[in-house]
Amino acid sequence: MSASRVFRTVRVIGVISVVYGCTEPVAKKQVATPEKTMEARLILSDSAPTAGRTVDVFAQITATTPELVGSYTARIRYDTTALRYEQEIAIGDDALRATNATSGLLRFAGAAPKGLSGGRLVGYRFLVLRPNATQSLQLVIDEMHTVARANAASLLRSMPNSIGAAP
Repeated sequence: MSASRVFRTVRVIGVISVVYGCTEPVAKKQVATPEKTMEARLILSDSAPTAGRTVDVFAQITATTPELVGSYTARIRYDTTALRYEQEIAIGDDALRATNATSGLLRFAGAAPKGLSGGRLVGYRFLVLRPNATQSLQLVIDEMHTVARANAASLLRSMPNSIGAAP
C-alpha cells in the first residue's frame, strides 16, 4: 500500500469520526452585552470662557470604580481658529502620560499600574481665541484597558461632545 493511499484512508477515517463521533446537540450560546459602566467626557474649568482667557480641559472617566483603568490611548480634536493649545497640566496621581501635540489634534496615552484614582486621563490649558470656542472640542477614546489587562472598551460609553464644567 502506497503512502498516499494510507494518508487518504486515515483522512477519510478522521472525517467519519468527526461526523459520527459528535452526538451532542449543537447549542447556540447567547452572549450578553455588558452594560456600559464608564463614561468618557471633557471637563472644563469654565463653561463659557471669553476670548483672551485660558480654559483648562480635562479628559475624565466617570465610573463607580475609575481606578480599574490601567492604560489608554485617546485624542482631543479642536478648532485652531477658536482655541490655541498652551500646555499640558500635571495631574498628581502617579500615572505615566505622554502627549503628541499637533495643530488641531492632541494625541495622548497613559498608564497607571495601580489604576487612575480620580479618573482623570489628562489635562490641557488652552487660550480662547473667540466666543463659543469650547464647542469645537471633541474627545475620542481609541483604546482602554483595565489594570488586569482586560479590554475596557466594552464597558466604555464615549461621549465625544459631552462637556461639563468642573465643580
